[in-house]
Amino acid sequence: METQFSWTKQWYPISPLSYLDSNSPNPVTLLGKKLVIWQDNHQQWIVMDDYCPHKLAQLSLGRINEDGNLMCRHHGWTFNNEGQCTNVPMLTGNAKEIACNSLRSHVKTYPTQVLQGLLWIWPDDSATAFEDCQLKNPATIPECDPDKSFMDWHMTEVPVGYTVSVESTFDPSHAQYLHEGSGYYSPETAVPIKEFSLVGEMSADAGFHLKHSGYNLLNQDMEATRNFTPPCANTTIYRYANGKNHIFQLYFVPTKPGQCRHIVKFIIGGNTVKKKSWLSLLPNYLQIGLQHLLSYKVSDQDLTVMHSQEMIETSLNKKWQKAYFMPSPADLGIVTFRKWLDEFAGGAPSWQDNLETTVKNIDNEQLYDRWHRHTKFCPNCRRSVILLDKVQAILQRVSGLLALLTLALIIISIPAKFALFTTILSIISLLGSYFIDNLKQQFFTSIPQGGLPIIKVYADRPSKSLS
Repeated sequence: METQFSWTKQWYPISPLSYLDSNSPNPVTLLGKKLVIWQDNHQQWIVMDDYCPHKLAQLSLGRINEDGNLMCRHHGWTFNNEGQCTNVPMLTGNAKEIACNSLRSHVKTYPTQVLQGLLWIWPDDSATAFEDCQLKNPATIPECDPDKSFMDWHMTEVPVGYTVSVESTFDPSHAQYLHEGSGYYSPETAVPIKEFSLVGEMSADAGFHLKHSGYNLLNQDMEATRNFTPPCANTTIYRYANGKNHIFQLYFVPTKPGQCRHIVKFIIGGNTVKKKSWLSLLPNYLQIGLQHLLSYKVSDQDLTVMHSQEMIETSLNKKWQKAYFMPSPADLGIVTFRKWLDEFAGGAPSWQDNLETTVKNIDNEQLYDRWHRHTKFCPNCRRSVILLDKVQAILQRVSGLLALLTLALIIISIPAKFALFTTILSIISLLGSYFIDNLKQQFFTSIPQGGLPIIKVYADRPSKSLS
């Protein structure tokens, strides 16, 4: 069957603007194609192929020069916001002009636009791409009160694929079991989903629309809708009897086989009052960084299951209809998404550059790595690490100086209480340094720094007595 859905002729949200560096090139991968994002002197975001036509060096390794052009780090070739070569340093006069005007020295650029704090890319390289992109609108958040946003955009790039990522987000009933111990989620509070149905029909470009009832004692009376807008948007709205609405905007951007970029935002309806705490005394970026640390437990649980699912599905070498057993109404979201993929989109993303699509097994260090997953992208988490590093260095110096002072007080026979006081301060400073070091490591990995390198995704349940 011929694919009716074009994977390249679509708008993809590639990154929140807050995650992009306006002073340096930003490398990114989309559908297997390596791209570079940079901002010119007119504050326009430019996206182009991430290689120099000279010797194929990555342009994202370069820099933005004083003229607002992108300069290749390898030999200094420069390119403007249209991808045209503007300088070949090793040529002069007519020879330089000929080389710069040659189509072989140009770099392919792609349409972009900025909406709702996200940079969107149209990754089609056809001659009509800039005209075609005008005919389609990105899948943005429905109109809502921006002041009720529970969080800013949050982005992670996880080592599991597009299909299993999107599939999971149309499977609400897993939360009570997979995320046990987080918030209200618990098997004891789960209730069967009474209604789960497809509203209208599926289509290649419009995707599909689902509605379902609640799945736990707290939300069993709500009405939920989940709207899949191809290629990667899930707009979920929970409507409660008290009039409150919660919007979950989720994007799953296919970067390469076995890897997917998740961009999410939660918008909570009703009056939300933020409680003041001592955390409000910390720099804002550190507050955000600490909030991001709290999200890793849930995402580690997701990654654990999704990666194992991918590996088993690959090893079985069966179509999903044969590999999955789907007897419950709660499974309708999974089935509907898989059917959309098969019927309209060739069963999987259309990877460019002839990528090997076999999912590879990875070890725990890679699966639970936090640096490549989030911290290296997030300016707030990076700044938090830098601050913690400075605080740790100060505490270490203070501890050393206090230890020397204690020794000096003992040598000159100062009363013991003074030496005891400086000793206590030195120990406190040393313990503070140890605490900061452990906190800092949490921005890099979920694997504990001390003891056995075992990820504890769930808290131990008390064993049942044999009586």
